[in-house]
Amino acid sequence: MSGSWVFSSATFTRRSATRAGLHLVAELAKDRPVLDRSDIHASHRQQPKHLQHTAANVAERLILSRTRDHGIDLSPHGLNGLVLDPRVGIHATVLAAARRYEVDTAVMTITENAANHIAAHGQHFRQHDGTRLQYALHGHLPYDHTASLQPVHEAYRATQEVKDGFEAWFLPLVSLRTKTVTRPDQLPALFTHYMRAHMARLAEVDGAALQAVKHAVSVGNTEWITDKQALANVMANCGPALATIPWV
Repeated sequence: MSGSWVFSSATFTRRSATRAGLHLVAELAKDRPVLDRSDIHASHRQQPKHLQHTAANVAERLILSRTRDHGIDLSPHGLNGLVLDPRVGIHATVLAAARRYEVDTAVMTITENAANHIAAHGQHFRQHDGTRLQYALHGHLPYDHTASLQPVHEAYRATQEVKDGFEAWFLPLVSLRTKTVTRPDQLPALFTHYMRAHMARLAEVDGAALQAVKHAVSVGNTEWITDKQALANVMANCGPALATIPWV
């Protein structure tokens, strides 16, 4: 991993008893911010400037080891009984998955609040051995209110397969475009857009249009999600099982 890593004798409190022991400690990099634009998988217009400022409000030295029952074991590094802090471990896990699939860039979907909580701990874990990790911010979805769509489902005679695709495939895409909260009263309009794209699917996929969407995805541009024809082309490429078939 990049960065400067040291073992340090640290004092911590547990159940009102103070103990001393070795811990894994990292100091924040001095030559770059905790979080900058290159760490966010988003187009220029969707950069969360507020998050870039708040993520830096942490101590300059962070303890990265914890006493927990589960986690990445640090015993091989001489830290018996300690595991990697989960805020670091989640970055290491994503990078390990990226290495397994031999990809250059791994994108972690995460809420803005969660990114604010883990960004500093992941500063030295967002790049390793030629692989880059970025955050794709997403909002919250009103899954508890999808039952209210019953009248719209009936109006479009939506099959269970179509409804499953909307909830498991399309709504997560919407959350990447609307990074705060999708309101329950927005669901009917979203389902209508989804159905219109579904009905506009062509028998043959437009290769050039699909490549344009793939490029948009690669740079974090989500405008294609609200473009009926672009969405229809992606749906045609995925086939009927939208909830289970990846397309990029």
